[in-house]
Amino acid sequence: MKNTLKIVVLLFMLLLGGQVLAGTPVWITSGLKMPESVEYDPTRDRFYVSNINDGVMKQDDNGSIGLLDAHGKLLNVDWISGLHSPKGLALYNNKLYVADVKQLVVINVDSGKLIARYAADESMVLNGITISKAGTVFVSDWMGNRIYTLDDGELKIWLEDSKLNSPNGLWVDDSNLYVASWGAKPKADFTTETSGNIKQISLNTKIIKTLPQNKHWINMDGISRYSKNRWIVTDFIKGEVLLLDTKGRVKKLLAVKKGSADFYYIREKNLLVIPLMMDNQVVAYTPEHISE
Repeated sequence: MKNTLKIVVLLFMLLLGGQVLAGTPVWITSGLKMPESVEYDPTRDRFYVSNINDGVMKQDDNGSIGLLDAHGKLLNVDWISGLHSPKGLALYNNKLYVADVKQLVVINVDSGKLIARYAADESMVLNGITISKAGTVFVSDWMGNRIYTLDDGELKIWLEDSKLNSPNGLWVDDSNLYVASWGAKPKADFTTETSGNIKQISLNTKIIKTLPQNKHWINMDGISRYSKNRWIVTDFIKGEVLLLDTKGRVKKLLAVKKGSADFYYIREKNLLVIPLMMDNQVVAYTPEHISE
């Protein structure tokens, strides 16, 4: 009976072209405050969540970082308070880096104390963060079409170019910085004049290359590498999780909800943890249908 059920499910997926229209969460955590980004701490087996808690550009001192355990239990919604409208998170050497409108904030995760603030007064909305193996911190300026780096205690513009198309999530390897772009000229409702896409930027030359995606319209938020030539991204507007490859093929993995933001994928656990900004929730899925 179990084998028959598996065959039926597989046939159904084939009829859908390999797409999954909905998924059953492993767990759901409510009680967050407009969560935008999730970061996993493998050493402590817990999650950090950024709570915007109002307008995405407001400097209002009511944002915070929440803390979840490995199973999604909300331990403290305001584990770190006194932030503005925090978004992207990245963990490196026991320090949590937070993009907070016009500041990069650093938190010592051992002590739970805020230890540094680096200003970028000319920025519009600092958003995504990624950190290289060597410790170089990259921060996207979503509305400013800029990428910053933390250099000698200062946030400095590493690249400024309209071709970035509203850079949101970031991912870096030894050779390139990958940018999940939102799309050109975001409007008040966050819709755009053009689709977003993945930008590949050479760390050496800063040349920007746009990866193909078969005319699929995506307002990209989070990005994570799944394999050498494939990427998982979230579409904030449509509420979808998508798998893209370097040949331009796009596959829908999950239909979630509008507001699907900067997720974290734990490959070792095959766990996809997604903040739902509009629903004040974080949800976790096991995307079993991703094939090698």
